[in-house]
Amino acid sequence: MSTPHMLVRAAVSDGRGGTQVEEHHLPTGVSRLRVESSAVCGTDVMLHDRGLKQPAVLGHHTVGRVEHLTAADAAALGIEVGTRVAVEEYVGCGECAECRAGRYRFCPSVDLWTGGERVGMIPADRGTGLHGGNAEYMELTSHHVLHPLPEHLSVDEAAWTLPLANAVDWTLDAGGVGPRKKVAIIGPGYHGLSCVAAAKAGGAEQVIALGRPSSAGRLALAEALGAVAELNDETVVERIRATHGPLDAVIDTIGTPQTMATAIGLLGRFGVLVIAGLSGGDAALDPTAIVRNLLTVRGVRGRSPQAVRRAIELLGSRTTGLERIPTHNVALEDVGQALRDMNDGKAPVTPHVVIDPWLRADTISESLEESR
Repeated sequence: MSTPHMLVRAAVSDGRGGTQVEEHHLPTGVSRLRVESSAVCGTDVMLHDRGLKQPAVLGHHTVGRVEHLTAADAAALGIEVGTRVAVEEYVGCGECAECRAGRYRFCPSVDLWTGGERVGMIPADRGTGLHGGNAEYMELTSHHVLHPLPEHLSVDEAAWTLPLANAVDWTLDAGGVGPRKKVAIIGPGYHGLSCVAAAKAGGAEQVIALGRPSSAGRLALAEALGAVAELNDETVVERIRATHGPLDAVIDTIGTPQTMATAIGLLGRFGVLVIAGLSGGDAALDPTAIVRNLLTVRGVRGRSPQAVRRAIELLGSRTTGLERIPTHNVALEDVGQALRDMNDGKAPVTPHVVIDPWLRADTISESLEESR
């Protein structure tokens, strides 16, 4: 007798720039999440183009509603069926020293630097194959980490949960940004705008967003969140220091030798440089400036569970301004083209690109026709 199952549509990416929608069998007895949204970040773009070892369902910033749990999974997760949740990408082993200490994001099984796997990377030929957010349903296990979400948040608002959590970790925790602090965020992208929102929520006195001329539209979005926008050119350090004085923190979401050098030049005594992006190149940080100004340089990876809870509180209060950032929704059929466009520098002005697995591409086409 065959096992009852559901047919689930999923966008499977091959890691060489290709994606196609497939139907996967999901046994009805398997713990599952009905996906609401899967927000896209730069890691997805990189994985889609060249970073997957095997085809997989991408999507690691996933929000949805728990539709079914086995008794064992329900006991382990402490979550009830019907709960709306954000899913962290870290599916730790639960047994190593890092997992036992609550630092599951550093578990060797999920550490990308040592060949680990996360949600949005697990091969599509393993089990149900539904291990990422770019699908109608995602398989859940007892090792997933789920955070309950307020019901009043819209789908687009809820999709900011993990980017904002990263920003809380990087800006408020690692960067020490708070009242009377002045901070610059380099790069007005998805995480850059989230860092602006986190800094404002933390009470920063001054928030400055730096970007290239090609990022003018996104700098305007940063201004709408309360930041001062500055073009990141050869005179930016001189201009900012003359206008705002030395800064207390710089969050570099780009991570090139040039942006790091700019960050060091902007910082005052006891300043903190948080390196949140790695775009390649060997950066030679000025040791004289670091020693003379007693600077701290911190690298960050992901976020703590406490930062996720703080981000959910902020989003629930609707005071971050992120609810006003436009959303670019993408159907499963259009995932490949959207990620290729982003890889080719053709991203939409808004960095809030969200995969909606229940949206149909023909619906989008009809809406565009009606608007013409």
